[in-house]
Amino acid sequence: MDEQIAETEQNATNAAQERIVCNKIDTSLCGELTSLSKNSAQSVFIPKESMISDENMIHNGFVFNAASYAALCAINRKNSIIIGSEVKFFAPIELGHEIIFQANAIQSESKKTEVKVEGFLLDIKIFDGTFYVVIFDKKLFKLRLKDKNQDA
Repeated sequence: MDEQIAETEQNATNAAQERIVCNKIDTSLCGELTSLSKNSAQSVFIPKESMISDENMIHNGFVFNAASYAALCAINRKNSIIIGSEVKFFAPIELGHEIIFQANAIQSESKKTEVKVEGFLLDIKIFDGTFYVVIFDKKLFKLRLKDKNQDA
């Protein structure tokens, strides 16, 4: 059992090192990446007490956030932006639940791609979604905000 835990931890460390996207994200808000391969990612999302909306139920926005993180990791290419999604929540999540997200990219060689994401609580599917991702050649927005003193 200890060997299995050590292997899982090593896989998570390797996945995090191979990840190109979302490097500055706070993974306590979106889950830990547990495996990463070409066009595929798996993550584990463990909700925190600060994510509760009512009566120990986790707000669906955090579940969506965790799924979108898995989708971007499956693409794992710089300048990837989610431009749309179609999602279904099949069951509420409570504090203490651990959700496994599995993301698989479809038609990944193009600039616009779809990523299928499924979320499971034990073996029960609680989330199903498709994320539409566009990959740009360079950073999309480079805003230059003027300093207040430059206006004069």
